[in-house]
Amino acid sequence: MSSDEQAPASGSVAHAFGNSLAWNWMPKMPASLKRSNVHTLLYTLRTIANADGTLGFKRKIANGDGTYRYTNGKPFTLKAIAQAAGADLKDTRDRMEAAIRAGVVTVVGERGKKGQSALYVIVPTPFPDWEAAAAYLDGVKAHREEARQKRATRKAAPWTEEKGGRPPVLDSPEKGGPPPLLPDGAETEERGTAPLPRKGDRPPMGKGDRPPYIPGGVPRDSQDGAEVGFQPQVVGAPEDQIDSHEHHHDTPPQPDPDDPDTWRICPGCRRRIMPSPWEPDRTVHARCETTTTRTNPTTERRPA
Repeated sequence: MSSDEQAPASGSVAHAFGNSLAWNWMPKMPASLKRSNVHTLLYTLRTIANADGTLGFKRKIANGDGTYRYTNGKPFTLKAIAQAAGADLKDTRDRMEAAIRAGVVTVVGERGKKGQSALYVIVPTPFPDWEAAAAYLDGVKAHREEARQKRATRKAAPWTEEKGGRPPVLDSPEKGGPPPLLPDGAETEERGTAPLPRKGDRPPMGKGDRPPYIPGGVPRDSQDGAEVGFQPQVVGAPEDQIDSHEHHHDTPPQPDPDDPDTWRICPGCRRRIMPSPWEPDRTVHARCETTTTRTNPTTERRPA
C-alpha cells in the first residue's frame, strides 16, 4: 500500500481528528499534558492513521469486477508508533493510555496478549476528558518517584533516618573515634617509665656516655686522647713511687665511677683504672699484672 493510499482523505475520520486537535483540543488542553508531549503523540497518530481512523496496515483485495477493496491488516505496534513519534517506548505507552482515558483513542481487541497487538483507533470526540488524562500521568509520575526513593533507601547506609536509625556519634572527630578505655588509676601513673634494671644489665650507650669496661684495657677518655701501649717498669724506681704503691695496697680508696680523678693508677702503665662492678678492688690492669710483679721492688732481689 502506497503512502497516497494510506493518507486520510478529506472528510475522513483522520481528517476530522486533525481539525479537532488543532482548533478545539489544543486551546483547552491542560499545560501538564502539553509538558508531557501528549499533543505530539496525537499529531503523530493523525498522520499515520488510515481514513477510517485505524492504526494498522491495510490489505488490498481484488474484486471480481476488477475493482479493489481494503481490509484491516496487521495493527501497528507500540514500538512502531514510538519510532514514528520519536519518543521512548515507555513514554509512548503512558501517553497512549492517557489518550485512551481522555476518550480520543479507543482499542479494538485485547491488549497485553502475547504475540498479538491491539488495534488502536483515533476518535474525533467533541468532549475529551483531559482531566482524567492529566490525573493518570500525575499518578504514574508519583508512583515512579516513590519507587525511585525506595531503591535509593535500599542502597543507603543502615543508620539513615528513613529506617529509624541515626548516624554514629564520635567523641573525637579529628582523631576518628573516642579515646581508649584505661583501667582505674592508670591516668595518675607516669607514662613512659623505664623498666627497673636487673642484675647484670646496664643502660644502653648514649651520647656522652662512657664506654663499657674491658678488664685489662686502657680507658679511651684519657687526657692525651691516645692509647698507651706497654711501658716496662724500671728497676730501682724512686721511693715515692714505691710508697705510693704500698699506700694503695694498704688502704685503697673507693673510686667514683663518675669522677675519673678518683680512679686508681695502675703501677704498671701509670694509667687510671676504670672501676668495674665485677672487680671493685682491682688496682692493676690485667695485662700489666705480669709486668708489675716482675718489676716490683719488694719482690725483686738487688745485687749487694
